Amino acid sequence: MFKKKLNKVLIMTMGTLFLWSCSSNIEATPEGIEHIIVIGIDGMSPNGIQKANTPTLDSMIQNGAATMHARSVLPSSSSPNWASMIMGADTEQHGVTSNGWEKFDHQLPPVVVTENGTFPTIFTLFKDQQPEAQVGAIYDWDGFGRLFEKSDVDFDIDGDHEDKTTQEAVNYIKEHTPKFTFVHLDHVDHAGHAKGHGTPDYFQSVEKADSLIAEIIDATKQAGIFEKTMFIVSADHGGLGFGHGGESLAEMEIPFILYGAGIKKGYYIEETVYQYDNAPTVAYAMGLQTPQAWIGRPVKGAFIGNEAPKLIYKRKEQITQPKILPDAGYFEPAGGVFKADSVAVVIQNPNNAGEIRYTLGAAVPSLENSEVYRDTFYLKQTDIIKAGVFQNDQLVSTIAEGSFRILSKGKQDPVTFQVYQVNGIEKLPDFADFNPILEGFVTEFSHKQVLSEGIPQEQVAVVFESYLEAQEAGKYTFFTNSDDGSKLYVNGIQIVDNDGDHGVMERSGSLELAKGKHLVRVEFFNGGGGYHLDVKYKGPNTPKQIVPANHLYREK
Repeated sequence: MFKKKLNKVLIMTMGTLFLWSCSSNIEATPEGIEHIIVIGIDGMSPNGIQKANTPTLDSMIQNGAATMHARSVLPSSSSPNWASMIMGADTEQHGVTSNGWEKFDHQLPPVVVTENGTFPTIFTLFKDQQPEAQVGAIYDWDGFGRLFEKSDVDFDIDGDHEDKTTQEAVNYIKEHTPKFTFVHLDHVDHAGHAKGHGTPDYFQSVEKADSLIAEIIDATKQAGIFEKTMFIVSADHGGLGFGHGGESLAEMEIPFILYGAGIKKGYYIEETVYQYDNAPTVAYAMGLQTPQAWIGRPVKGAFIGNEAPKLIYKRKEQITQPKILPDAGYFEPAGGVFKADSVAVVIQNPNNAGEIRYTLGAAVPSLENSEVYRDTFYLKQTDIIKAGVFQNDQLVSTIAEGSFRILSKGKQDPVTFQVYQVNGIEKLPDFADFNPILEGFVTEFSHKQVLSEGIPQEQVAVVFESYLEAQEAGKYTFFTNSDDGSKLYVNGIQIVDNDGDHGVMERSGSLELAKGKHLVRVEFFNGGGGYHLDVKYKGPNTPKQIVPANHLYREK
């Protein structure tokens, strides 16, 4: 009898605990939010908002919740980031790792799939959990449309231009008062690629985005749903120079702005926000259950009634790194290649405090191994410079790097090249099928001396070859950093595969080399927009650096 009573008590207790556990996992849906509109501006950086005239965005920030330090996923290219924004996951979960991704043509399969064979998006959650909800996707870039299942939305429009896309969104909101609308605008990214990030044309494109956002907000007022609508404004990535795809803060940091129903006014989002937190924030506001495979988290602190999270670790305010001159341009170290007896090196401190300390070679500057920079100095041979800003005997900035390749004035340009025009190029071709439109010799494996004025710069591929002298036997690692694709071969063996249509991205591979000269072949292409190529290596007693021209030769 005692055992029966004990078992009954245990069962009742376990049942109570089970119910408590279930109820504790059910979160209350924020009140007052009946509609959500996400507006994604392709390529809009925080710098764009801060320096352009953006009254609408400024008002949304002032009367909503915002951070200018949200972060993209790697690579900082469009497809991986738009996928992460709507899928609540990173590239290693959903598998959209480059702009070359297609639903049935990709390398990395998603970790989970829907009945249609794709990773679940925020659109999928609405279809499965709130099938009565009116859901629409209106986008300026047709590539966005391949990232979700058409059957998951009620309205699917490729606007094909920022003005037309906005008008389609305005009409849709007025006619259907949808529960969830995703709007994608592409023109800011176009300005970044064509004119350069941070240029007057780029800021003008951000100002136009601001006016288009105002039109969308006004549509909710005309439809009578403004007071019940929550808005999210964000971007897929920022940019640097004429491109993106790399790991710099200029490319990786994005704005994240919440505004409208259910959102605190004037709330500074101090917590970390990642690209994949966008969809979970929408799900939280709409009371949708997120899949276990999603890794994103809702930005709860921005909602009325929620406390700001208590942060043990906080964002470090970065001191600007030193600037080494001469500047080599975007995506590669300062310095360059020089046919001279010596080269002057200047290092500037952009900050009003601290001192610059630097090293020659591979070592990161510390108090023990570095020198204080005081004035211009001269290099007489190829070398690497690393510099940082120190305050109170502590390194407080990221490290600036310079790569100076110094050649004798009489040395022949050691790298052969051939340029090919390849229409519709998306991957490196079989070059045996084409004839070069230009060939000659250059100093290094680089786009700079080849894709110059008068030479086609889009739908073009280049092949470089030269003999690299390994100073000693051992393991060597080669790196190509390119936009778009590249491959590297040593003695006819492929070592690096960085092919495909993508932003600036680095890939590497290694092999053992004997002392002596080895044939290095680099293939590179640019489909359209910005482009870049640099080639680095490292080996025994050789720190990672751009392959120096003083170790390259035309013949073996």
